Amino acid sequence: MNKNHLARRRSFPILFCFPGFPGQTFFLLPFFFFLLPFSFPSAQEFQFQRRIAPFPILNQAGQGYGLPFTGGMNRPVHQFVDIDGDSDPDLFVQDRASQLTFFRNTGSPFQHEFEWVTDQFESLEVGAWFKFADADNDGDIDLFAEKPFGVIRYYRNNGSPNSPAFILAADTLKDLAGEPILADGFSVPDWADIDCDGDPDLFLGRLSGYVTFYRMVGLNPDFVPIYQHTTDTFEDLLILTGGGKSANPPGTQSPNLPIAQSPKGQGLDDDPLHGANSLTFVDIDADQDNDLFWGDFFANSIIFIENFGGCEVVDFDPGALVQAYPPNDTLRTGGYNVPRFADIDGDGDWDMFIGVLGGAISFISDRAENFYFYENTGSASLPFFLLRTKQFIPSIDVGQNTITALADLDGDGDLDLFLANQEDLQSPDDSNSRIYFFENQGSPGSPAFRLASTHYLNYDKLYDLNYAPAFADLEDDGLLDLYLGKWDGRITYYQNQGSPAAPNFVRIEEFWNGIDIGNNSTPAFADIDGDGDLDLFIGEFNGNINFYRNTGSPAAPVFELIDQNYAGIDVGDYSYPHFVDIDGDGDHDLIVGSDAQGTLLYRNTGTAQEANFVFDASFQLPLHLRSAPNFADIDSDGDLDLFLGVNGGGIVFYENLEIVIGLNPPSAPPDAAPSTIRLLRNYPNPFNPETTIEYEAVLSPGQLGGSHTLTIYNLLGQAIRRWEIPNSQAILQNALRWDGKNDAGEPVPGGIYFYELRIRESIAEAGKMLLLR
Repeated sequence: MNKNHLARRRSFPILFCFPGFPGQTFFLLPFFFFLLPFSFPSAQEFQFQRRIAPFPILNQAGQGYGLPFTGGMNRPVHQFVDIDGDSDPDLFVQDRASQLTFFRNTGSPFQHEFEWVTDQFESLEVGAWFKFADADNDGDIDLFAEKPFGVIRYYRNNGSPNSPAFILAADTLKDLAGEPILADGFSVPDWADIDCDGDPDLFLGRLSGYVTFYRMVGLNPDFVPIYQHTTDTFEDLLILTGGGKSANPPGTQSPNLPIAQSPKGQGLDDDPLHGANSLTFVDIDADQDNDLFWGDFFANSIIFIENFGGCEVVDFDPGALVQAYPPNDTLRTGGYNVPRFADIDGDGDWDMFIGVLGGAISFISDRAENFYFYENTGSASLPFFLLRTKQFIPSIDVGQNTITALADLDGDGDLDLFLANQEDLQSPDDSNSRIYFFENQGSPGSPAFRLASTHYLNYDKLYDLNYAPAFADLEDDGLLDLYLGKWDGRITYYQNQGSPAAPNFVRIEEFWNGIDIGNNSTPAFADIDGDGDLDLFIGEFNGNINFYRNTGSPAAPVFELIDQNYAGIDVGDYSYPHFVDIDGDGDHDLIVGSDAQGTLLYRNTGTAQEANFVFDASFQLPLHLRSAPNFADIDSDGDLDLFLGVNGGGIVFYENLEIVIGLNPPSAPPDAAPSTIRLLRNYPNPFNPETTIEYEAVLSPGQLGGSHTLTIYNLLGQAIRRWEIPNSQAILQNALRWDGKNDAGEPVPGGIYFYELRIRESIAEAGKMLLLR
């Protein structure tokens, strides 16, 4: 929001952009109101809208990231299902515990195009894995999901094929004997109709290498599926791997091969291994039975076992096992691969998608490229897979636990973007970090970024992890130098020995000023005492903030440790401080990122010379793990937008929106204008089923005997509910209750609505509210 306008009402000819509310996923709703004069009070409000592709961002090859600001993925478990009944596959991804991300397919069955919708689909708790399946045979998909640790939840879909509504029908799925059904560790089970009776049977891969089989035998009175334990050694399959971490790394020609056999067989390696695994059943060869794909913690490929039987008698032959799949274009990763299948191009055969969770070969190397797409260029009966991409969702992703920095280092008047990661994916064994540089090739008002360097500092030092860049001019020479926080609690100083248009960073000191705060230093600079020089604040692993006052000068700083627990702030683990004047009152406010508590605002209720930070609970964003905030006016519209580094290895972006909008009200005679009017916020907000709108006004003599109106509009500008109240006295104090219905007494859909208080010709006040259904 433009802070110069906070103290007065603004007027504009068009109504547009309204964001969501605290605690909700923020979104943009265009509002093309009819030509009705409309205005809002100029109170300070936080208006941040999540944007996935707000401006162009290109990779080094000049190709655009289609969905640049999803935040990245570390270990995607995914599934394609048609959730909205439009005949094309939509995408769901579980990458973080209890977070189910929904990408809607806005293309067609033949040409997919995905848009991000939410990271919290229906607020469902999905644990470490999930699987959609129509368990009650009612034509819509239900949901099975993990409940820590290994318990299976069942969500029944009480909606329809094109409008789902999931309810928790069973917090713990039990078998026919009443015993809880438990999955092993982080293994990913599968549901498949193995006996062709129309319902999904359950298969659990065990850490022992065996497979447990539960047959679905019906539904209980609550329409929860009933499973009968059948065997713990399905088809006598035993899946083992023949090696461990000594196996060849991804990309080499000697894979870590598995062994599948009867438990009575011989010939295992001296040290066979087995661990967490994933199962996927699919009829890959169109012979009317389900074949088996297996991913394993200790295997860098996937295993394929064909079913040579049928519905009545299955026959999985270990002798026909394909040890590294697909044979013509074999998958090679760090291990623990989760295969899933979908006909993404509508050609009648199964295409293959692999989520890489990271296993014994490497936990790190696949943190960015971990969503493989293999197109089936063969047929439904003779598949032939070719790798098309290792990153099916085209997003900025440099690994994990990213931290952003923005600075104009080339003197062109716009901000360039820097992104640091926790460790280098190209050489994971070296345990060092990298900084990625995205040059802004647009303009201050129209940013357009292109990845210019994947190794900006070109420095590889062993055990140099968790880079946290901060730019500051501490020499008063007009050049921004770089101060780099690291995992060891120290700061590396890079001096800018270039020019305002051509920076040249030279590493000067790896133990700058002898500062060592312990672990994971995250520096930030701000003139907190108003003396004209920059003071230093450092977040750390323990969640507190260290304060070093600059007792020197702008050109010759001297940093003195004042407080190791600044302002008593403790965000749990991993504090990421950032200073910005978020409320436009002329002093620095403090925004702190954290590991698991989200992004927190501490408002400065003191002055620019003597800060006093108070936690502001009204500032609410959806939870992002390892959030590292950075505010900048990236689009030159006069307000501060938010870049968040996050655990997923990418960036989450929130645009700051303006809501102080409207037309000047038409002039009215002096005796017709109210001397005082105040429209209070409705409460509760958001609400369901009703909310109360309060207002007060002191009327002029010319208004007595007339009336005033309170009107509620929907997003189309249609008046759906109106009250007309007599001006019976000079002082109005009123509270109207809205029950979420229109003038005809019919319930209106959930969504954003606007209310307007009008007295005669002049519009007094207006507000917005969110009805939840």
